[in-house]
Order: sequence, then C-alpha cells, then structure tokens
Amino acid sequence: MELWRLWVLRGPNIWSARPVIEVGIDAEASIDRIALIAARIAEWCAPGVVTDGEASLAELVSRLTLHLQALVGNPVSFRETRSMPLAGRFRFAVEYREESVGEACVRTAFEMCRVASVGELFPIDAELVRLRDLADAQILGPSSFAVAEAARLRGIPVDFLNPEDGRYLQLGQGAKQRRSLASETDDISAVARSITTDKHLTKVLLRAAGVPVPEGRPVVDADDAWKAALELGGPVAVKPQDRDLAQGIGLDLRTREQVVTAYMVAHEKSPYILVERFAPGVEHRVLVVDGKVIAVARIDPPHVVGDGRSTVRELAEAINRDPRRGDDYRTPLRRLKLDAVADEVLASQGQSLDTVPNFGAVVLLRRNPPYIKNGGCLLDLTDVIHPRVAEAAVDAARCLGLRVAGLDVVAVDIRRPLEEQMGVVVEVNAGPGLWLHMAPWAERPRPVGEAIVATMFAAGEDGRIPVIAVTGGDARMEAGKQIAGLLGPGVGRASAEGVFVSGRRVLPPGVGAREGARAVLQNTSSTTAVLEVSAGELLQQGLGCDRCDVAVVTNAFEEAESDAWKALVHALSGVGTLILNADDPPEDRSGLKDERIVWLSRFGPPGGRRSVFVRDGAIVVNWDGREESMPLRADEEAGSGQLAAVAVGMTMGQGIDQIFRKMVD
Repeated sequence: MELWRLWVLRGPNIWSARPVIEVGIDAEASIDRIALIAARIAEWCAPGVVTDGEASLAELVSRLTLHLQALVGNPVSFRETRSMPLAGRFRFAVEYREESVGEACVRTAFEMCRVASVGELFPIDAELVRLRDLADAQILGPSSFAVAEAARLRGIPVDFLNPEDGRYLQLGQGAKQRRSLASETDDISAVARSITTDKHLTKVLLRAAGVPVPEGRPVVDADDAWKAALELGGPVAVKPQDRDLAQGIGLDLRTREQVVTAYMVAHEKSPYILVERFAPGVEHRVLVVDGKVIAVARIDPPHVVGDGRSTVRELAEAINRDPRRGDDYRTPLRRLKLDAVADEVLASQGQSLDTVPNFGAVVLLRRNPPYIKNGGCLLDLTDVIHPRVAEAAVDAARCLGLRVAGLDVVAVDIRRPLEEQMGVVVEVNAGPGLWLHMAPWAERPRPVGEAIVATMFAAGEDGRIPVIAVTGGDARMEAGKQIAGLLGPGVGRASAEGVFVSGRRVLPPGVGAREGARAVLQNTSSTTAVLEVSAGELLQQGLGCDRCDVAVVTNAFEEAESDAWKALVHALSGVGTLILNADDPPEDRSGLKDERIVWLSRFGPPGGRRSVFVRDGAIVVNWDGREESMPLRADEEAGSGQLAAVAVGMTMGQGIDQIFRKMVD
C-alpha cells in the first residue's frame, strides 16, 4: 500500500460543493484479502461500518476515514472513489469538518489498513485519544460556535479573521460583512464595553435607570473593607471591581476575619476592590438581545438535597454517578467535589460529609463561584421570568448602550419582582457566555446564536456580495480585467497580477488564488468579487470561497486538467450561471441545463437560449430570443474576454445599452 496524493480542497472542487480531502492510493488486493483486512478493522473499532464486500482497499480507507471522524466528534457523510487506468491505483475524496482532523483520520485509516494487511496489532485506543485531543483543540468556543452555526443556517458565509483565534468571526463578505468576537458584535462601542468592566460605574448608571443594584462602595484596603461592611450593616460580598469570570469573589461574609481574608483574595486579582451588601438568593443569567430577553438560566451552586436517609457523602456520590458528569470539559456537568473547601462550607452550615440532612434540606458544597466547574447545574427559567424583571434587564442593557448583554441577577425567585425579595443586578457582561443557554449544558437550549445573528442581518439578508469566478488558460486574465472594468467601482479582483480593489492594487503579484480570494472577500470596500483561478488551483485547492454566482470558463483545459471546470459547476449557487466558450467547450457537459448556460463565440451564433457572439463586425447579444448588437470599430477585434464581460454584465442585470456604453468609454 502506498499513499501518493493528499490534497486538501477547502472550497468547492471537482468532487463536491463540500470541502474534501482528495487521496491517491496504490492498494491492489484480492477480494479475500480485503475481506480479511475489513474483519480485523471491525474488531478494532468499526463493527458494521466496514464490510467484507468492499470493492477495493481505497473504498475501505475512505469509509474508515468517515467513521474515525465520527468517533472523534466530527461526523461527515460525503465520500467517493474513482479507479484509475493503472491497476490497483485509485483516487478517493472524503468530506471533512476540520482540516487537520480530516487529514489525520485519513492517515490513521491508511495505517490501520496497512497494519491489518500484515497481521499486526494496531493501538486503536491510544490513537483515538490522540485524534480526539486533536479534534477538541479545533473546536470553537461555545459562543463563537453558536453565532457561526446560526449564520451558516441562514446561508451567511463564515470565515475567521484570525485563523489562530476562532473567537474572531467574519460573517458575510466584502462590504456586506459583519464581525463578531464570541458573543460581542461589531456595533458595540468602546465606551459601552469599558463601562461594563467597571462594576461600580455600572451600578451607578443602573441605579440612575431605576434598576435594582446592591448598595456598596469601592474600598482602599482591608481595614476600609471592614469599615464598609459595618456601614452596610449585614453580610457582604467582596469582589474585584474590574474582573469577570467570578474571579476573586467572596460571598455572605459576616466577620472581620472573613472580610479581611476575602479582601486579600480579591486583591490578588485586582487593586480595585468593591464591598457590597450580600444579596440573598441564587444567581441567574439573563440574556438580553436587541431589547428582548432571549434566555434565562438559574445557576445553582454545588449542593445536595436531603432525603432523610442518606449522608451528604452518599447523596453527592449518587449525583456523581450521573453519566453527564465528569472531571473536565468533555462532559457537560462536573462531579461534585468532596474536598477541604466542601468540608469548610459544610461546617459553616452545621453539617459534615457524614451528616444525614433532613428530607428536602438543601446543603451547599460550595458557597463562592465559579459554580458550574465545581459541580453546579443550570435550570432554564426563560418562560417564567417575571415581566418586571425582564423589563429591568432590558432597561439595564439599554442604559449601558448594549445590544447584547448578559445580566447576573441575584434573586430568590425570578418569577417575582426583584423589589419584593431584595433582588438585584450584580453585574452586566458585554460579551456574555452563551453556553449557559446551549446544549449540552442547558436542559432546554435556546436560540441564542440565531438571536445575535438577527441583530446583524435583517431577515432575508445573507451578507453575500456577487462572486464571479473566471478560469481557463491565459485568456482568463484578460477576461478578469474586462469584467472588473465593466462592473466598475467596488470590484475586488484576485489574479496572478495581484489583488485589486476599485482598481488599486492591494496585494502584489504571486499571491495564490486562495489567498487572493480571501483578501478580496475580507476587504470591506469590495462590493463585487472577480476571482481568477487556474485549472491546477481548482484541482489542488478548490475554489477560494464556498460558492459563486457566475462562473466563466474562457477555454477548455488540457486533458490532464479537463475536470477542473467541474469545480465551478459545484460552486455555482442554486441559480448561478455558467459562461462557456462555444469555440472551445468542455468535452463533458453532462448534467448542465441549457437555461443556466451562456455561450460565447467569435464565429457566429453558437446556439442556446442565451449567447454573446460576433457576427458581421458586431457584438451580438441573444438573450432569450431577443437580439441586440453593438458594431465594432474597423480596427477592433472582439476577444473571448470582451465577450465574457458582456455576458457577465447581462447576467448581473445590467442593461445592454449600459454595457455597450461602458465598453465604448
């Protein structure tokens, strides 16, 4: 067995509109040999996935690649195998979700088949751990994932502004794009973001808006913290003034020793410390998006509930047997920790691990956040939040200038007005974590990503700009120039000559087709994209974006590259148009509908419903049976690039008079 090709095709390609990995493999084997290899692999990890009826080892490797991706959390479905003239040589393509994971699964599948073919053992358990770790490293954070998936469901293209940091997303293309940082959208002001990092200033503004907040003030040292606690006259909370993620927070503090200790802990996180009146109740996260409460989750601290028979230890161990609980991020819930912190919290309640709590008694195992990572859980209360609490949350977001806001509300019962229970808003997050309202953490997932994307794109908008892909021989560059010139200002053009936006070169010659396409589609001045791509680039990389609206093939390719134009067919959107040169057409045009083709010819009418051609010294446009023409100058000869530009202009909805006038100018 030999692996002689591995191409990562990131855009639409000759196999599919989906991104795939193309693999070339030498793997000649008898049916009996294939059956033996398949049986060994089935014993390792794939019962029922591979069968003894596989036609080739290439089929076996491709099917196993899909299975491995599913095992590590990247399920995909597309695969196809093609035999080659040389016996035992095959090409196949397999879809992938994450490039590095897909490539690793191809290599693992190949190695498994090789090892099985010689009767050796394969360390499948260790390999699956390696592949899962690789897949986990590629996973977007929950907030970015929610926004990206919601955008994709609406047909909005998603790209990463920084491939090394998946939090920064580009939604849409060119001048129609929007950007986000996890759950933060690009319309948040720096002032609003800065205000939310100052908990004291946030409280001042919320109080002025009539939103209930805890009393308290900044303090300068531990003695001042105790003085503030005495002023407030009750249990207090001590927290850093400018930190989030529950860093350095101490709650329900009643003695000088507790307050001073909490001050020192908080001071390790920040020099700016707040002392506030402790609010009774449970923390709730209220997500406000565009003036509406979208989701509410109660965040229960780690606890057990007495049954009158079991000890605290037994109750905790019963909870920890829940298969949803584990010791790290791989499970949605964490196990309850029975450690020194739990012993201290239990003692403060007159309990121990060996105490049998009364029936229905709630016994805390942690008092201070963070809660979820220490065994807490979430309860969705979106449908029962009191209207006045929801109104206060919306007022809080509005007064801070936030379209997206996550409010931490402490209340005994979110179904009652805050004023009736001393409930307060203790913090507002400009970039709230969406995971609290998503599967698998939330018992009832809410459409939080969809709500955020709806603030950036109106209903029916997909953030796309028109994309024209141009391929063929050297004529593609002339066609690209002509098309860009005809479409006018705002055109981004990626070519072998460089990347141009509105006629200004922004990247030098030598930029690859993929990098050039990305530069055009990231440029906020681009209103239309013209992407020139060679046959070799289509074969080895695929198109540089997920689809195009118009595809131009200026002339047929050499025999070895004859399939390249099929990548454009896969890239065309549902109503896209393919422009072909009738004087040098692709040999295989199967599956193409005439109504989606425009034919070009320099030698008279080429036929078809739509065409642009030269006849009697004039460029003629035949559009659904209607002919119009523009005479050429006596010394002028229309090339395929000029004809392609006219066809693109017509396809893009420009009038024939407008097109001819621009050409004359």
